[in-house]
Formats: sequence, C-alpha cells, structure tokens
Amino acid sequence: MLSEFLTQDILGQFTDPKKRLFFGYVISAFFIAFLWLLFIKKNSVAQSVRNIFTPNIWLSKSSRIDGFCFIINRVFFFFLQPVLITQIAIATMLYHWLHGQTFLQVNLFETAPYLLAASAFTLVYFLFDDFARFVTHMALHKIPALWEFHKFHHSAEHLTPLTVTRTHPIEGIIFGFRSAIVQGTTIALFVFLFGNEIGLVTIYGVNMFVVLFHGLGSNLRHSHIPIRYPRAVEIVFMSPAQHQLHHSDNPQHFDKNFGVVFSLWDWICGTFHHSTNKTLKFGLGSDEQEVSQSILALYLEPFKSLGNRVIKGKQ
Repeated sequence: MLSEFLTQDILGQFTDPKKRLFFGYVISAFFIAFLWLLFIKKNSVAQSVRNIFTPNIWLSKSSRIDGFCFIINRVFFFFLQPVLITQIAIATMLYHWLHGQTFLQVNLFETAPYLLAASAFTLVYFLFDDFARFVTHMALHKIPALWEFHKFHHSAEHLTPLTVTRTHPIEGIIFGFRSAIVQGTTIALFVFLFGNEIGLVTIYGVNMFVVLFHGLGSNLRHSHIPIRYPRAVEIVFMSPAQHQLHHSDNPQHFDKNFGVVFSLWDWICGTFHHSTNKTLKFGLGSDEQEVSQSILALYLEPFKSLGNRVIKGKQ
C-alpha cells in the first residue's frame, strides 16, 4: 500500500497541474531561463544550455540531499495526512459562525452573475493565499522556535526547483494548516455571501492565477539563474533573483523578501530588498554549516535545539 501510494504520489508531483513541480511548469521555467540567457545575457545557444544544466549545481551534494528529502517527506505525509485538519472542517465552522452574526447578510450577493462571483472568488482567494504565505514565511524567520525548523530549507547551498520540497515536516504541517485556513475561510465567506453557485475560474481545473504564476517561471526562484525584473516591477512582483537573495548567506540579506508572488507585502512591512547583480552564496553560513551536511541532522537538529532552549530556560 505504501509503495503504491508513493509511486502515485511522487509521479503526481510532476503530472498534476496543481503541483508546483508539474512538468509543464518546469519546462516553461527552463525555456524562460534559456531565452533570458540567450537574449538578455547575450550567451550563445550552447553557453545558455551549459549554464542551465551545469553539473556543478545539479549533481552537487546539496542537490542530492534535496532529492532524498523529497522522498522522505512524501513518506512522512503519507502517515500525517489523515490527522491534518481539512479546509472543509474550517469552512463548516466559519459558515455556521457567519449565520450567527448580524453584520453581514446571508446571500447578500446571490443575484450577482456567476462570472462576477467566480472572478471575485478567484482573485480574493489568490490574494489572501499569497498574503498568508508571506505572513507564515515571516513567522518562520522571526519566531526563534519556528526558525529552528525553517533552517532546514535554508540549508541548501545550491538551488534547484526541487529545493522547494526541502522543508522540515513540521514546517510542512504549518503550511498545511495555513492552506486549510485560507481555503476554508474563503469558501465559507463566499458561500455565505453568494450562495452555493460559486467556483474558481480555472485552467485545467487549477486557479487561473496559480497557472500563470507557475507557468511564468515560479520554479526559477529556486535556481542558479538570477532573472531580475525592472526595479519598479520588483516593488510589486517578486523576481526570481529577489527570492534567491532571500537564500543568501550574507547577513545583509537576512530576513528580506518573504513574499511569494507579490513583493508589495515586503515593501509595506519594511522587509523589501531589490535584487542584486552580485554573485550570491547560498546556505546557512559557516557557523551552522555542519547542519546542512547530514540528512539526519537536518531532521533532528531542530528538536535538539528546542530541547536545549527549554533546559536553559529552566536553569
């Protein structure tokens, strides 16, 4: 049963358009990187291909650890999925709460055209989801106990699209709750206001904005191809190079660029940083380099560090 699930689940990460590693999104990222190197950086065709597929990145120890963590985490979530709270439970609770308040009227926009309702639902969900990702990501950096787990992700010394899955299972659970809260809250609110006849505007069954985001190169955020946007655009939208700067081991870049799609949240909250044309080095730095050298340490060190914090707090 486990082997069958893993086979389907792992393949699904690359064949399901709802997943970031969907092969179509990965191919589009490679194509965008190729065009950027060819026309913007003025590389030759051969140079562009070599730059993208450099063995020093793809065959590095850091990239191999990404692969192992990807498999290990799929096993973890096979066992954890049944106990995780779902968006349906949250939506149901909030829906009943909305019926008990008097500020909003039930079915207030029931007569609105379906296209308007679906468009509003799609846009609000996408914006709320992106803001929630920003807030959660900031919390993982700013709260010391959560940072112990988020260090797992930042331990990568080379970035590839698979690095997005290099996360501690505890962080995965946190983002699972975040997703359930966003989906449950949005569903409950729109069903309450618009009635049951709502739905996402989708492409192949996926939120239209999600398809656009991933199709336009989201996987380049975790890559060695530093695609930058014009400075005015980077204030609103997070460029791949801006997220790469977020992974920099330079203290000047710590706790910058928490956003996913929109960098506007960072600009508002004072954590914004433009991309740089300087070469970046990724990882946790020399002080914690030993953590990133062992898969076992990556998974267990956060619990050890939290235990030491508790012991010191009692002394």
